[in-house]
Amino acid sequence: MEIDELKDEIAKLKQCNYALKKERLKYRELFNRANDAILLFKFNNPNEPVTITDANTAACKHFGYTYEELIGKTNLFIDSPETAIRGTEILNDLFIKGHEVLEIAHKNKNGESIPVEINHKIIYLAGDTMIISVIRDITARKKNEQELRESLEREKQLRETLENEISQRVTFMRALVHELKTPLTSMLATSELLSKNLKEEPNHSYIKCLYAGIQDLNLRVDELLDIARGEVGLLRLECEPLNIYELLKDVEEIIRPVFESNAQKLTISLQNSLPVVVADYKRLKQVILNLLDNATKYTPLGGDIRLSAAASNKYLVIEVKDNGKGMSPKETGALFKLYSRSNKKGSPSGLGIGLALSKMIVDLHEGEITVKSKLGEGSTFTFSIPLRPNAK
Repeated sequence: MEIDELKDEIAKLKQCNYALKKERLKYRELFNRANDAILLFKFNNPNEPVTITDANTAACKHFGYTYEELIGKTNLFIDSPETAIRGTEILNDLFIKGHEVLEIAHKNKNGESIPVEINHKIIYLAGDTMIISVIRDITARKKNEQELRESLEREKQLRETLENEISQRVTFMRALVHELKTPLTSMLATSELLSKNLKEEPNHSYIKCLYAGIQDLNLRVDELLDIARGEVGLLRLECEPLNIYELLKDVEEIIRPVFESNAQKLTISLQNSLPVVVADYKRLKQVILNLLDNATKYTPLGGDIRLSAAASNKYLVIEVKDNGKGMSPKETGALFKLYSRSNKKGSPSGLGIGLALSKMIVDLHEGEITVKSKLGEGSTFTFSIPLRPNAK
């Protein structure tokens, strides 16, 4: 080979070496700039520890060692005691699968255990079997998972406590209702007989008043039991086709004496040809009576109350409007919540369960109940239920 040709070959070799060095530096830079720790191990056989042959900057930082301190060490140098025990098992699985992702623990230079997610893969370089491991610190994730588990456990305990309290409350409520119903039944029957047979005044009026009071007390006891059932999902509907005109006529007969005693005027306005509705007759009557009873209590003597019913957009809409004292936005906001009766001076007494029960019943019919009110101008309660061809 001539001198010139030899020079050309040497120049080409230098150029190749330069290019290789440049590529090596480039990949080394990428290797060191990776956010995750990366280790390269030499693999001999699954029953022997693997030896660290390379480590990036993140790996040195992760373990707290210098590059020189890591190179030549085995996996036992960086594995936690728990991981070291599983070392042979992990290497055997990797040898069989060729690639594996698992969660283990390392130990740093200070001896602290670090939970990690490690992505192992077997590769082949220059005839050697190697393992490349990409290591991600999952300390924060593990902490979040632990906090989530503790939070779920607290929630579970709170839920169990709440369910137990509700169960105890329902049991107590049923026992209370039973205790009240036993004397009420005989009182109701006796006062009804007396009101029919005792015609002399003023005794007849006294007995009628007593009978009405016992009936009202009996209704409140029933409401208490219904509320207890509703709170635990045991309140049920018995839906059937019903005639709205008959329902409202029944309501009027029951509530009329109350309006007369308060010198209040009740006006009933009905749309012509109201459709037959599939609903629970007893429960709808309960809702309307609750709304009318509420209206009489908040409307002064001589006041006007209007009950109307109409079909609109596939819904039966029933409205009770009064010209009473009205309510503030704060009062209407909590009106359908249990035991939210206003305690301010001049407000009717009671537990405030009637409207909450009414909402439960309307909700069970898949309907909606709302209120519009303004202080000094009265209130309007409206509820609607869908006009369905069949009950659920």
